Order: sequence, then structure tokens, then C-alpha cells
Amino acid sequence: MGFTDSGEIRVYRSSLIPSDRFWHGFPERHGGVSDGPRESLNLGFRWGDSHDRVTENRRLVAVEEGYQPDALVVTKHVHGTEVWRVGEPLPDPPEFDGLVSDQAGVVLGAFAADCIPIVFADPDAKVCGAAHAGWRGTVNRVAVNVVGRMVEAGASVGGIRVALGPSIGPCCFEVGPEVVEEFRAAFGDAPGLVVDGPKKKHVDLRVATRLQLEAAALAPDHIDTNPPCTMCNPGRFFSYRREGKAGGVHMGFVGLKPG
Repeated sequence: MGFTDSGEIRVYRSSLIPSDRFWHGFPERHGGVSDGPRESLNLGFRWGDSHDRVTENRRLVAVEEGYQPDALVVTKHVHGTEVWRVGEPLPDPPEFDGLVSDQAGVVLGAFAADCIPIVFADPDAKVCGAAHAGWRGTVNRVAVNVVGRMVEAGASVGGIRVALGPSIGPCCFEVGPEVVEEFRAAFGDAPGLVVDGPKKKHVDLRVATRLQLEAAALAPDHIDTNPPCTMCNPGRFFSYRREGKAGGVHMGFVGLKPG
């Protein structure tokens, strides 16, 4: 099957992750071959897009970034906190919301479409990680679990750098009172965690993620928590809240380069 891509692939990146040692980034929605509401760089299989189109989209990203398409390692996300390290036995189904690798040439992927795709890297230890963090994963500290597994692989807490990818911001993440209570129980009354919205309270997932990482002793200036909002930017990003399952899926990726 032949495809025509929709133009240039644009990748959002963090300056905290050194590009000479790691592939990393968060591709925006353009430059792929999917059509309709998934136009065009849909990177997830789950919601009905053609397998061939998603495979081609993932290949296009790999070619753009310079890694081998078959180097990508992904798992099924279940809004949990389990973390898998490359090289360990992989169960069937492979249900993990966090991944860790110390192997050069392996690229980890984390999917999201309003949830936070998070990438982690320790340049000195040459260890990296990725996570999918929805509100449940955030409350239950999946990001901290990734840090813990990275330390097991040789990373140091002081050396780990973390970048949050495009995700729903506090401007748009309206939640019910039961979710507000979950966040307050987990993180207290931290400034900016819960804010007033036009109808209901809103929660800031970025604040919650920073709080848990700093509590785990990561350096504040090693945490990039200022990505764009997926809901606010339909021209750049997919959003589950805006489009539902008819829309597409993003992927954050990180991998240790050989050498």
C-alpha cells in the first residue's frame, strides 16, 4: 500500500535532554499518513486506525529522528504504575505504564492523547525511561517508580533529567470533586495543584508531577514541566477530551544513542 505523507514532521523537545546522547521528543500531529480526525501522524493502534498507516507513521518518525524503526519498544498502558526494564521477561499481555533501558540503540515509547508522556534520561549513567501518566498514574506516582527502576539500572537520582510532553493543562483539565480529593490526599494543598474553572475545579497534572519528583530528591532544575496544552492546540496536537476515540494518539520517545 502506498501513502502520501502530509508534510514536515515537527517534534517538540526539551533542552534538558542532551541530543548528542539520546534520541528524544514528542512528535506533533502533522507529517504522517493517517486521515480524517486522526490526520495525520497518529502513532497509536488502539482506536481503529489502519495498522498499515500507524506502522508507516512510526517508520516516518524513526527515519526523521535517525533510529531504526524496529528499535522502538512499547507496551500496553493501563493507567497503572508498573515499570518494565528492557531485558526482563515480558508477560503477555505486556501491560506497563513505565519503561526503562540501559541498552544503546533501544528506543522507548509512551503513548498519550491528553495524559502526560514523560521521558527520563541520566546522561552520565546512560540510562533512560519513559512513562504514560494519566491522572491515576500521577496520583499513584508512576514517575517516581520509573526513577526507582532507573536507579536499579545504575542511574543516580541527582543525574536524572525529566521532560513532560504535550498534555492537557490546568486551563482545560476539569475534574469532579472525587478526583480533586484524590489529588489533595496525595499532594496536600500545594499552590496551583487545584484551581478554579468556569464550572468545576481544574487539576494541574504538571504541578503534581513536579511535586512527586522533587519529593523523590530530583533537582528542580532537572524537571521540565512546561509543555503546551493538547486541548488548547488542535492544530498541533490530538486530544482525547476534544476528539474522543475518533482522534489520534501521540508518543513520547527516548533512547540511548550508540557510542
